[in-house]
Amino acid sequence: MTYTPPSKADFIAIFPSFAAVTDDAYAFWSAQAALVTGPMEGCLGAQMDLATMLATAHYLALAGIGAGAESEMAAQGASGFRRIKSGTIELERADDASSSDGGEWAATSYGQRVWPMLKVCVAGPRVTGTGTIPCAGGYYRSGPIW
Repeated sequence: MTYTPPSKADFIAIFPSFAAVTDDAYAFWSAQAALVTGPMEGCLGAQMDLATMLATAHYLALAGIGAGAESEMAAQGASGFRRIKSGTIELERADDASSSDGGEWAATSYGQRVWPMLKVCVAGPRVTGTGTIPCAGGYYRSGPIW
């Protein structure tokens, strides 16, 4: 059975800073989030909806949608900065999100919250009938990887 992301109303109840998101934008970005979390449903269990909502919020913030500071900075093309001051310009660049453990997920506070949940579900070494495959990446699955 295919996972269905939480409704827009449920999402907005948890993340009110995205109250102005259009139906189309929510449908698109929540579907994208479900593509990431869906294969991990067995691993995420009771945290499935939260993980999907956090991933959706992450994507929306990166797209500059929402009323939060992260969304507003992304909408202005300044998502790589932690602080920007206008009068006598003062910029402070955030740590390089792409070089951190969370990759792109580290670019927003929502991504930073969902990344540990997803990371638990990412496979490490796998043992097969023919031996161990070190560092075999991929999403959590039940059953063999072949």
